[in-house]
Amino acid sequence: MKRLLNYLKPSWLIILIIIGLTYAQVQFDLALPDYMSNIVTEGIEYGGLEDNTLYAIRSSEMDKLECFLDEDIKENYILVKKGDEARVLNQIVSFKEDTYVLKEDYDKSITDKLVKPMMYVSAISKMGDDSVYDLIRSDDNYKASVIEKLDVTLSGYEDNLETAAILYCQEEFKQVGLNTEVIETNYIMHTGMVMLGISLLSMLVQIVSTYLATKTAAGVAAKIRSDVFRKVESFSNSEFTKFSSSSLITRTTNDITQIQSLVQVSLRMLLMAPMMGITSVFKVMRYPDLIWILIMALIVITGMMILTLVIALPKFSKIQVIIDKLNNTIREFLDGMLVIRAFNNEKKEEKRFDETNTHLTKTMLFVNRTMAVMMPLLNFLMNFVSVLIIWYGAKQIDINAMSVGNMMAFIQYATHVLMSFMIVAMIWIMIPRAMISARRVFEVLDTENTINDPTNPLKISDENEVLKFDNVSFKYPMAESAVLENISFEARPGETVAFIGSTGSGKSTLIQLIPRLYDVSGGHIYYGNHDIREYSQKDLREKIGYVTQRAILFNGDIRSNIEFGREVDERHLNEAIEVSQAKEFIDNKEDGVSSAINQGGTNVSGGQKQRLSIARALAKDASIYIFDDSFSALDYTTDKKLRNALKEVILKTKATLLIVAQRISTIKDADKIIVLDSGKIVGMGTHKELLKNCDVYLEIAKSQLSEEELANA
Repeated sequence: MKRLLNYLKPSWLIILIIIGLTYAQVQFDLALPDYMSNIVTEGIEYGGLEDNTLYAIRSSEMDKLECFLDEDIKENYILVKKGDEARVLNQIVSFKEDTYVLKEDYDKSITDKLVKPMMYVSAISKMGDDSVYDLIRSDDNYKASVIEKLDVTLSGYEDNLETAAILYCQEEFKQVGLNTEVIETNYIMHTGMVMLGISLLSMLVQIVSTYLATKTAAGVAAKIRSDVFRKVESFSNSEFTKFSSSSLITRTTNDITQIQSLVQVSLRMLLMAPMMGITSVFKVMRYPDLIWILIMALIVITGMMILTLVIALPKFSKIQVIIDKLNNTIREFLDGMLVIRAFNNEKKEEKRFDETNTHLTKTMLFVNRTMAVMMPLLNFLMNFVSVLIIWYGAKQIDINAMSVGNMMAFIQYATHVLMSFMIVAMIWIMIPRAMISARRVFEVLDTENTINDPTNPLKISDENEVLKFDNVSFKYPMAESAVLENISFEARPGETVAFIGSTGSGKSTLIQLIPRLYDVSGGHIYYGNHDIREYSQKDLREKIGYVTQRAILFNGDIRSNIEFGREVDERHLNEAIEVSQAKEFIDNKEDGVSSAINQGGTNVSGGQKQRLSIARALAKDASIYIFDDSFSALDYTTDKKLRNALKEVILKTKATLLIVAQRISTIKDADKIIVLDSGKIVGMGTHKELLKNCDVYLEIAKSQLSEEELANA
């Protein structure tokens, strides 16, 4: 996780912006339930009145209220005579009787002072006896007695007095002549527009934060993928034996995609869910009577998530390994298609693929079914909680302990809490799989290279130097015995040195030590007066034109493949083509050097691939040319022409030519032939010399040359 966080450091500013935007989105989203509650409660139930402010009251009703007031509040009002007009709550009203209209600079405290008087007047009005007001005005003892009885009546409604006062105001406004439907409609429209504005802001913030999170996650994945690619580029053959090609492909694609998904989800959902959940918890605490329902639901969800984690987690670690195996099977199938068909082994390969594919399918189905079962259960739980809240909330509404709007708001807040908790839990299930992928990726990045550049590399000479093997030995990692032992020889500029021997004698391994595809286990390889390990790998390989045993071409065209080592002008390009004997078949193509080459060179023959590989090495204008059995697919005539052309190049450039071959006819004109057997030099000299003094070489020669050719050697 720490390594992954390091990849996020360059994006710290964007992450802070995402956090800020996510917080804003949470606040916007959580504001909506309150506005919805206001529409239901204040807009519909209270007719658009937000509080019990008495903006207008009939003179007769004011007289009733004054019976229960200890101070004169009329100074906060203006008396408007019957038939006159005045503006109240943005309405022009023509009053049918004398009416008091609230001043703009009224004393705000009168709103609270009028609550109980309103309730007293409302209660008396329900009795239908207005004569009581005359007695209240004339007899203080009677007034005290009435207030005492009314307080007893209202004692069960202490928490709802303000609500009742609002309803009193609503009724009084109707009596005054105000159009309460307009007040209600204006309130609902205004609040609805505010909600719409908040929703639009939330949507805009969500779009921006999602874009930034996606961009950041993609950037992290691109950086990791680039680092993995560069790391794999630096691998020697020893490191490639540790990771299969299919595994490296899976790690570079599927595993990094898992990491990208985790980063993206974390920057959005993992940030938003705790903010949403914690804020919603504070919101639901305003409704203590319903919290027990939420606590019960959270306990059930926690149990379900823990059970899912215990069941599904072990399978996550297996999935990536099975994908590696499946990719490896497919890769072998595609690479070996011709062999499989030639041996009629399609059914066998299908069975092998089906076994791996079925294993992966079953594992994926198990995980997906486990997760699929969770979603209906969680949806059922969410709906059950909503029903339970409505059932219990209805009882609270029935006793006037809660409004409909508050119950609806609680349902939404509870849903936010549950959803936030579920999102966090689901991400925690997702994290282990992503961490497994991260561990596999960082395993590649943390692999120590066995071949490294020196701290202070020497500058390699521009001149062609002597290549010298001094008592070189080599053993593959983890192998018990050495592949090469006590190898010593020199290859001077302008010389052609050839290597021959039975299969497994160490020929290809020997030449792979020169470009440091492997490093020697013992002894030294010198180029000039310095060990090749004192140069940087890049500088050393710049001096080498290497043709591998298996001709490899890349997707593109003929020109791009020949110029793979370096870009060349037309003259050098044509020289490389002519020397490699590729001119004839290139000229026969309609597009010449612009002719397309498929990936792996599948649209050209084996001999053509070898010649293009040789042209690629020659175009590099190197100091050392290495041909690892690179003439095997050529006919004898082409082989001879190519060797003669190569000899002229070597004489002209004074480069060193190293050839690994199985055919004696390919190497018999070499200046020095080295015979290998079981990793040791058993003969060294010219063709004629070896026929006389090397039994291994003579045995090879007898198997390939006629008696006449041996006699004329």
